[in-house]
Amino acid sequence: MNIINLSVSLLIISAVFAKGQESDQSVYDNIWSKVVWYENDENAILQKFSFTGRLQGDYHSFDNDAVGRSESDFDWRRLRMGFKASFLNSLTLHSEADMNLNNPSPLYKNLTDTYFAWSSEGGMKIKIGKQSAPFTLHGSTSSKKLHTLERGKIASNIWFSREYYTGLSFSGSKNNWEYFTGIYSSDLGSEFDEVFDYGCFAVFSLGYNFKENLELDNALVRIDYVKQQEDSANPSKQPDHKNVTALVTKFEKGNLHLWTDLSFSDGYGSQNDLFGLQLMPFYDITDKTQAVFSYTYLKSSGGDAINLTRYEKDLFSGKSTKLSESFLGINHFFYGHKVKWQNAIQYSDMNTAMSGDNYDGWGFTSGLRISW
Repeated sequence: MNIINLSVSLLIISAVFAKGQESDQSVYDNIWSKVVWYENDENAILQKFSFTGRLQGDYHSFDNDAVGRSESDFDWRRLRMGFKASFLNSLTLHSEADMNLNNPSPLYKNLTDTYFAWSSEGGMKIKIGKQSAPFTLHGSTSSKKLHTLERGKIASNIWFSREYYTGLSFSGSKNNWEYFTGIYSSDLGSEFDEVFDYGCFAVFSLGYNFKENLELDNALVRIDYVKQQEDSANPSKQPDHKNVTALVTKFEKGNLHLWTDLSFSDGYGSQNDLFGLQLMPFYDITDKTQAVFSYTYLKSSGGDAINLTRYEKDLFSGKSTKLSESFLGINHFFYGHKVKWQNAIQYSDMNTAMSGDNYDGWGFTSGLRISW
């Protein structure tokens, strides 16, 4: 109950604080302009060179009432630094490295976004190199632009949470259609040293926006499909899903938003099939303050196959046959998604068929997200 009281108090404080603040956007604009080292559209060779990155830190406090354990701490969630160069009017070179601030010995962990890209005048983009594999609702959302502090439990169980893989992708949009297709190496190499040593997977995505038909600001309906090569020798420890299908929707009108995710996975080997549902309505209280609710349900076809997420795993490392989570958060955007403060309480309930152990607990997280 201490976590619940603390969470509710901080959520209220953050909402009141957010409502009373009127940030001077020109100050942020001036600060963020410093990351652009060079910009000249008239230069036929180099049009822009800028520094990129993100810094994210969390305070969290979680209880597992089923076993009478609790845990709280501060964690540097992400530090990434790199650059992006636009040249020859259609090419982009982007590279970022992931740093470990929690145990900085060594500081460098691995490359993340590191690719060449070509963009056509018609909006098609081709990328080659390390890049994200966008499928499911949260799996296709950058950690810079999440409305929740962490990706949800569908992403942590069905999406391939390594986040960046070496591959080749094609994407674009035309009229109300959007499309994506890519083929990726399944390895977990820090750079490019293990490319295609352990099989591959392909991602196909097709979406249509029905906003004119439904008279909404946004009405995206998208189907994602993933086909992964079966390889029992793959050391990557990503889920052994040979097929993943996700139906993602984003409906928005004015200040009200409803995003959903309905995902299915077909496992191979010892991996059970999984079903996941997420409903995430959120409301813009002001142009800077947002309330978010999310409900997630996951179920496996057989034995224990469902994982908890990051901070809950410190209190229970087992897996379950089914899991439900309710999440309530308040976001305050000082400078859009580039500077935001996020606070949330969540309740998770899971039971295991094999061991009979349970996770039943509340959690609170407060995090600062900065990106450039």
